[in-house]
Amino acid sequence: MIHDGKGVAKASSVSRVFLMTAGFFLGLLLLGEPTELKTQQTNADGDLRLVDITSNTVVNTAMVTQPSGRLEIFDDEDGDGTGEWKGICDDGLGVLGKEEDNDVRVIGAEEAEVACRQLGFSGGAPITGLAAPESALGDGKAPLAYYLLDGLECSGSEDRILGENKCKHLPRGENDCGAGEAFGIICAPAVSNNAATGHVAIRGTETKTGVTVTADHSDITDEDGKPSEESSFAYQWIRIDVSYNETEISGATGSEYTFQTADEENRIKARIRFDDDKGNPEEITSFEVGPIYPDLPDGSLRLTPLIEIDTGKESDFNSGMLEIFDYRTKRWKGVCDDGWGKEEAEVACGQLGFSGGTAINQIIRIGHPPLLFLVDDVACAGTEKKLLECSHSGRGMSDCNSWEYAGVFCEVPD
Repeated sequence: MIHDGKGVAKASSVSRVFLMTAGFFLGLLLLGEPTELKTQQTNADGDLRLVDITSNTVVNTAMVTQPSGRLEIFDDEDGDGTGEWKGICDDGLGVLGKEEDNDVRVIGAEEAEVACRQLGFSGGAPITGLAAPESALGDGKAPLAYYLLDGLECSGSEDRILGENKCKHLPRGENDCGAGEAFGIICAPAVSNNAATGHVAIRGTETKTGVTVTADHSDITDEDGKPSEESSFAYQWIRIDVSYNETEISGATGSEYTFQTADEENRIKARIRFDDDKGNPEEITSFEVGPIYPDLPDGSLRLTPLIEIDTGKESDFNSGMLEIFDYRTKRWKGVCDDGWGKEEAEVACGQLGFSGGTAINQIIRIGHPPLLFLVDDVACAGTEKKLLECSHSGRGMSDCNSWEYAGVFCEVPD
């Protein structure tokens, strides 16, 4: 060690150079690390992103006001941070009807609205039939492992697609979707009003005629303030038929609703409107419930009128295609005409409150939903009180086609 003043000064100078150099590199490390962390994106299970349809690049939603693209969702169920981006299948979503017929119905608007809200935008329109990324195709056959969700159904008021009490869907990863069935969205610019989110729940025992249900909006939240007075909420019950046409039910404007005969085989939902504490109008719609089924015993019968193809004339009330109620599945089903004759027709007409009976065979049924057969090879002695008391091939067992429905022409008692 050098002890003279010059030597000490020299040693101190070397130490300062070393410390300054070390500090410089340490500073670079300290400066570089936060910058890297700041730009690193950390994704959680259920996060969403948009992928541009043309360039197949991720859309920077911070740089656009009306983003669009294929919707992808982050799959990291165990939360260990090693998830991957997957797609959403468009099954059940899309546009029905024809614009020239003024009969266009958009199925998927609620799902698009929720996705856009989660991404920080307002409104939303669905895009269906998009191509899955080439890297996910494999052999191109369905089901593709690319799809995380299928059968997606949102009420429209959720704040996220995935999570507890969020949108409905098939179990994660379960799908029957192929390469051209990816779901996408177009979002509208964000608005200042923070829209109410949550669920309107239809609470009741059964979706059966005569049962009273209640629209429960206790789960709804609104950062602008949800009124506490029950009188602030307006209710409207809505009927949805098999073609997705919606009809507001006249007079059904209270928090409770009793399923009616007119609701049979249709679905029901509730819509609630209110003004939040800042005066913004809010509208929340529940999930659909149903189809509503009749409060009838198993094996009940009804006649569906027959229509002549040439004239369009409808058959009288005492004749038509026979339908039988299957309480196990809560659906009306058909009777196959194999072996259908006089004795079978007389038993059916007697159960319907008529007398006599003439068999009608080879009825063709065209329509949606498809009417399945409950019984085939029905053989009656003629003394039975109900058609299900006759022998048959077994419930749901048939080899019948859409032109083999049985019907009857019944005699009206004097």
